[in-house]
Amino acid sequence: MELLYLRTFCELVKWGNYTRTALELDYAQSSITNHIQRLEQLYGGQRLLQRSGNQVVPTPAGERLLPYARQLLELQQQAKEAVIHQQPEAPVLTIGTIESLSLYYLPERLEIFRNQYPGYKIKIVLGQESELIRQVREGKLDLALILDQPYQSTGIECRILFEAQMMIILHQQHPLADAISLSAAALADQPLILTEEGCTYRAGLLETMSQASLDADVRWELGSIEAIKQAVQKQWGIGFLPSFTILEEDRNRGICAVPWAEQTRHLYGQIIHPAQLSAGAQSFLQLNQMDLMNSAMGADRSILNEYSN
Repeated sequence: MELLYLRTFCELVKWGNYTRTALELDYAQSSITNHIQRLEQLYGGQRLLQRSGNQVVPTPAGERLLPYARQLLELQQQAKEAVIHQQPEAPVLTIGTIESLSLYYLPERLEIFRNQYPGYKIKIVLGQESELIRQVREGKLDLALILDQPYQSTGIECRILFEAQMMIILHQQHPLADAISLSAAALADQPLILTEEGCTYRAGLLETMSQASLDADVRWELGSIEAIKQAVQKQWGIGFLPSFTILEEDRNRGICAVPWAEQTRHLYGQIIHPAQLSAGAQSFLQLNQMDLMNSAMGADRSILNEYSN
C-alpha cells in the first residue's frame, strides 16, 4: 500500500492540485486526500504537502521524500518488466503498391496470407512506381506490386503475375460505346479523364498518341480510379484503365469498357523485391505465386472477352 500512496504523492506534486490528480489516477478526490494522510502517518506524522496560492507543493519533508519515492516507483516498474514475460513484437510484412493493384488485386492475396500467417502485421504503402522502386532498393519495403513492362535492374528481382489488358472506359450512351475496339485516332477529339502524372498506363497512352501526331485533350486528372469511373458515369469524358479494375457493378452504373486496339506497350502486374527476401516476403510469394498468377490471368481474359462480345 505504501507504493500506492507514494504514487499518489508523486502525481499530486506533478499536477499541483487534488482535482487534476484525481482525474489522472481515476480516483475520487477523497481517496487522494486519504492516501496523503496515510502516507504522512507512515512517515512519523510529518506534513508532506502544503498550499502555495492555488497550487499544492511539497514541504521541506516532502522535498526530501520525493526523489526516494520516484526511485521506488521506478524500481517497481523495472521489477515488473523483468518478471512479466513480454510477448515478442509481431513480425511485419511491408508491401508497397499502386492504387489499382491495392484495390483490385491485393485484397484476396492478403486474405490468403493472413489466414496462413495470422501472427504477421501487414503494412501497405501506396505510392507511384518510381517511389516504390526506390523504397525496395533502400530496404524500406519487403516487396512491391507494380504495373509496367517487366522491370529489370541490378539488385532487384521481378516476378510476373499477369498481363494487364488496357480498356477505354465510356458511358453506355457514348457514340463510341459499341465499337469492337478503339485506337488512338478515335480518342484525338475526345475529352480524356486520366490518372495523375507518374502512372505507367497514362504515360503509355499519351506516348502512343504523340507518336501518331495526335493531340490528347486531357480534360481531367483525377487521383483515384473510383473518381475516374464517377466522371465517366457523369459523361464528362473517356477514361483509360486496366481491365482488372472494371467490375460487373460498373456496368450497372452505365459504364462500359472497349478494348484498346493498340496494345503495343504490354503492361504486367508484377512483384519486385530485393534479391535477399525477408521471411514474410518469401512466405507471401510461396502462397501467391503460381495459383494466383493463373487465376489473375484467367480473370483478366474473362473480362476482356466479356466486353469484346
